[in-house]
Amino acid sequence: MKKTSLIIGGHKGIGLVISNTLKKRGDNIFSISRSKINNKNSISADISTPEGLEKIKRTFKNKKINNLIFSHRYRGLNSHEEFQVMVEATNNIIKIFDNNFFKNSSIVVLSSIASSTIVHDQNATYHYTRGALDTLVKYYACTLGKKKIRINCIQPTKIFKPENKSYFLKKNNVDRKLIEKITPLGRMGDAQDIADLVDFLTSDKSTFITGTIIPVDGGLRLVSQEQIAKIFIK
Repeated sequence: MKKTSLIIGGHKGIGLVISNTLKKRGDNIFSISRSKINNKNSISADISTPEGLEKIKRTFKNKKINNLIFSHRYRGLNSHEEFQVMVEATNNIIKIFDNNFFKNSSIVVLSSIASSTIVHDQNATYHYTRGALDTLVKYYACTLGKKKIRINCIQPTKIFKPENKSYFLKKNNVDRKLIEKITPLGRMGDAQDIADLVDFLTSDKSTFITGTIIPVDGGLRLVSQEQIAKIFIK
């Protein structure tokens, strides 16, 4: 049976790559973002406001979905708004769809490696909101399990995305070369790596996996500070 997947933030970045990947396997794709896109399956809504949540509720009132994927990202500097968008909105949308899931449905939340390590170019709010997302996933794994709904979390590290690929792929790019040097697998990750994992977690091959927090960093989190120092001292 053709699956229906809803992607929050599916119009650009990793969300767009996820959307294209699931579309290729035959899913019927819906996407929600603040942007207005001329597509009948694209809904424009501010998920941090009561009005935006009400619009989502009305739109999907009589629709069932198989998969709900959160790939949105707050871009401002207001810590309250970031928590509202990243954590509260995620929680509220899961509650909206509580009775709209088919049996054996899957929820996937994109968090960040910043919930388990410190990312130097991100602020405190970025870190604690991602930590909150990880905990939210564990909570819903327990409370939604009785309905045969599973939920998992992906923690991407710094990766290639459609918007930054041209920068990182410049010849002798210092940032890319540094990451390649200290990462056990010897390369930067790509948005497609995340999309492929979402593909698995929303497939029938993962029906006994829930509540997991999966880092996608090529093994970098395992490398000690001492070892990284030795790499550059050589």
